[in-house]
Amino acid sequence: MPIQSADVHNNADIRVERAKAIYNTDKMTKIRKSHENPAIKQIYEEYFGKPNSSKAHHILHTTYTKRGK
Repeated sequence: MPIQSADVHNNADIRVERAKAIYNTDKMTKIRKSHENPAIKQIYEEYFGKPNSSKAHHILHTTYTKRGK
């Protein structure tokens, strides 16, 4: 989130305004669900095979590695 001045913080709840903007953008988007996106469907048909396939899991998922300071 961008840093806002104290004046802005005193007059508006930035988190609430940001959430409203995100929800409004989502409402206006034609394709709202990734599994309905034609491009995603094509990638699965041509490359991954099916959702949750071994290939999709290997490429799309990651693991957490704790790092020292």
